[in-house]
Amino acid sequence: MDWTNPFAMPGRWLKGNLHTHTTRSDGRADPDERIAAYRAAGYDFLALTDHFVVSTDAAKSTDEFLVIDGVECHTEEPETGETYHVVGLNVPPDAPLKDPMTAGAIKAALLEAGAMVVLAHPYWSGNTVERALELVDGMFALEVFNAMTRNVGKSTARVHWDDLLDRGARISGVAVDDSHGTEREVFKGWVMVKAASLDAASVLGALGAGAFYATAGPRIEDVAIENGRIRVCCSPAASVTFVAQRYHGRHYEAPPGGRLHEMEHALSGEERYVRIEVTDAHGRMAWTNPIYFD
Repeated sequence: MDWTNPFAMPGRWLKGNLHTHTTRSDGRADPDERIAAYRAAGYDFLALTDHFVVSTDAAKSTDEFLVIDGVECHTEEPETGETYHVVGLNVPPDAPLKDPMTAGAIKAALLEAGAMVVLAHPYWSGNTVERALELVDGMFALEVFNAMTRNVGKSTARVHWDDLLDRGARISGVAVDDSHGTEREVFKGWVMVKAASLDAASVLGALGAGAFYATAGPRIEDVAIENGRIRVCCSPAASVTFVAQRYHGRHYEAPPGGRLHEMEHALSGEERYVRIEVTDAHGRMAWTNPIYFD
């Protein structure tokens, strides 16, 4: 079993958003306004990720709030016409990024610069699993939830995630706002990271290790595996789903009028991976990262 269990780790839970736009590209709030708004909303950290503009705001971090320099780059592949958006975190200002670049070149440039890389909103972008499987090699996450893409009804990329996991990719899932405006797509999706301290090294290290969960509302309070059974404890839920490859896994619903606070599931031994989805009464979801059994 290959799993970093954040619920069993020392440290504290930190709330953050990893995809945000400002007036430096097509956002409607300037960087200082964005930072102030997320801090006032109870977040602990924020990544500023404007289009082809690398943030230079990490110096504005304090002991109470962490700012991560980032960027979002996009491309339309000339041979296929496919669109890809790639987010980089902890990006140095001299990263060799320009428009246009292929998606592979963007990823390579970000990795070479020491950044962490995320595949943004693959459902909204129309990404195919065949191309994405090649592209996500070296990336640490894809966006399983993106609040901005709710505008066209494509906010979750759960099937894309499972298609990649089914084919052997090992990749985490993050929930983000992708905020451009100041109302509709802010404070809707975030990650809860278990880190030793509120600094870039600790937070980014925890993200890279998978020591976090993604959520659009519900809390995941504990996950444990013992004697062939997996158990999750969570905030009141309408359903809990243990997702594995193909037809493996199980969906559990609360009884009429009731709520689930924990659920236990017997593993069959056939699972190559298991990830957990928690859905509340409003349809909002939370996602653990995959636990790998192969």
